[in-house]
Amino acid sequence: MIVPIHGLKYHSFEPVKIDDSVILVKEKDNIFDDNAVAVFNLKNQKVGYVSAKSSRNVKVRSKMEQEQILGKVWCISQNQILIELDFSNNTPPNK
Repeated sequence: MIVPIHGLKYHSFEPVKIDDSVILVKEKDNIFDDNAVAVFNLKNQKVGYVSAKSSRNVKVRSKMEQEQILGKVWCISQNQILIELDFSNNTPPNK
């Protein structure tokens, strides 16, 4: 599944590259969105979010069996990063 990450301009992080791993985390305590899924690089810097307005947000959350999963940077543009998710075998590193 390919998922767009939004909100890049609101976070400071080292630039990611294609094929870099990222960690998706369910943010249960997010006051703006109960279904928030944040995206972090492996240096624990927040990159952005799976858009709450996207139907992909619901799909990602429903397939996340754990609080965190790994993704891989698939494509990078000026305002958006696309990540690839594979739910079949996904054990994230400890964040």
